[in-house]
Amino acid sequence: MAKILSIEVGYALTRICEMDYRSKNPKVYKYFNVPTPQGAMSDGFLADNEDFVAVIKDALAEHKVKTKQVVFSITSSKIATREVMVPMVKPNQMDAMVKANASDYFPIDLTEYELAHLILGVEKGEDKADRYKVLVMAAGKSLIAGYERFAAQLGLRLAALDYAGSSVYQLMKAECGEDTEMIIKIEERSTNALVISGQNLVLQRNIVYGIDEAVQVLGHGSEHGEVGYREVLDLLKRKTCIKVALSPETRIIEADDEMDESERIAEAKRRLTESLAPFVGNVARVVDLYNSKNMDNPIKRVRIVGLGGDISGLSKLFTNELGIKTTVMSGLENMDLSRADGEGSPGLYVACFGAAIAPVGFINEEKKKQDAQEMNYRNVAVLSGIFFVVAAAALCVLSITRYSEAKEEETRLARLEAEYGPAENVYNTYNQIQNVYREVENGHKLTEGPNDNLIAFLEELERKLPASAQLTEFSSNSEQAVLTMKVDDKEQAAKIIQTLRGFESVLDVSIGAVDKEDAEAAAEEAEETGEPKVIFSIVCTYYPIVIEEVQQPQQTVQPAADDLSTLE
Repeated sequence: MAKILSIEVGYALTRICEMDYRSKNPKVYKYFNVPTPQGAMSDGFLADNEDFVAVIKDALAEHKVKTKQVVFSITSSKIATREVMVPMVKPNQMDAMVKANASDYFPIDLTEYELAHLILGVEKGEDKADRYKVLVMAAGKSLIAGYERFAAQLGLRLAALDYAGSSVYQLMKAECGEDTEMIIKIEERSTNALVISGQNLVLQRNIVYGIDEAVQVLGHGSEHGEVGYREVLDLLKRKTCIKVALSPETRIIEADDEMDESERIAEAKRRLTESLAPFVGNVARVVDLYNSKNMDNPIKRVRIVGLGGDISGLSKLFTNELGIKTTVMSGLENMDLSRADGEGSPGLYVACFGAAIAPVGFINEEKKKQDAQEMNYRNVAVLSGIFFVVAAAALCVLSITRYSEAKEEETRLARLEAEYGPAENVYNTYNQIQNVYREVENGHKLTEGPNDNLIAFLEELERKLPASAQLTEFSSNSEQAVLTMKVDDKEQAAKIIQTLRGFESVLDVSIGAVDKEDAEAAAEEAEETGEPKVIFSIVCTYYPIVIEEVQQPQQTVQPAADDLSTLE
């Protein structure tokens, strides 16, 4: 099985391990650490530093490491993350789906970023179809370029880059089992808090606090003057320099072992513990956030990994402040460390171990293979050029250049086709569903008619006509309604016509013809009763219904290979 070097660069400490690559039960061969020179790393970004390169090379030579592949685990606030819901597509289509919708996840110029994703689990829906819960990550190309240069300076081949949160999850999901646990990876200036339940990552938060503030307080407050960063870390590891609670009001679950101490030592511990208050408070808020939303499945255990695991007394402080049993990760059940040559606690190297198991990428595997193939072509061309005569050298160089350009163009088009092919299938399916929806919607509109609001017209007629008016006849078709009415006089008839013209349910009102027999009947009635009667006919025209023309279904177009360049 292939070996790989897994490296995590910290502000003060760089961790290196040699182990099996992409194995479910990996074997660890060596793990050790070296100091990181000041200024070599800032928020995940690597600066060109010859001293740092020399330190790593010397350490690899000292431990007799000959592996040439490397993967880096990165912690940086510049790596943007989003948890999104994605339809249940095939795993080989997930990358295309994520890239096709990336602009919806990140409102940034994505041409300057490389994307990666991690499937967190399946979200079961009662009303909707099941969907994947996916963590999408975007890392700046400038960040990635620093690690590519660093690998090249070390004489190593960069296999992958991993996000530290994903690295920890890949290793710790098996360690947590089915319980709900919080894993706190504490480093110098940042902390990654993960809640894992049933081997699924259900919550992840990055905290911009670590142990750096405490190290600075202790280093500047030493009675021997300022002490180096690494020396302070060694002191915090050997001796408990912090209290078990931030305030006297905290309920003590685990008490302090050292009860007899001088006032000067007690004051120094108090100042050091106070410097950790913002850090502990932010972790407590993450715990409260999860427990408030999952009261039936709260966090049962907290484990500390990373550099913070070496700080004596820190687990007791978290136990008392969080009210949850907190321990330091000292051993790993699912890693073969039996014959490993190691320095320090395995919990310090959790991100290194996890990055080698299943890195999220950020570097396209196909691109790496194609770059290696193109390098081989160039090498063959150089070797073959040695055998040409001097007179044909210019022609040879021209031919090689044209061939390389054609090969690069062919490779680029093949990569685009492989990258966007699955997204095209998803887009075509979407268009087909849209066409069906338009046909159903237009079919429904064809069933509508102008007299659909007949009931509304009758109700309005009942409300607004005077009680003395008599409606003797009523008829309606798809365009208009004809009313024959009998009133006492012409003035009342005029008012009724004016009222009808103010109806919201009709477009136009006009006077219609009166049947001769009706007019004669009205005259006879007036002679018998002595009261004059007026009979008139009204034509009410409904508002027309505008039916849009049914659009033809959209045809799915397969782009030609020459058009793939427009997808860039």
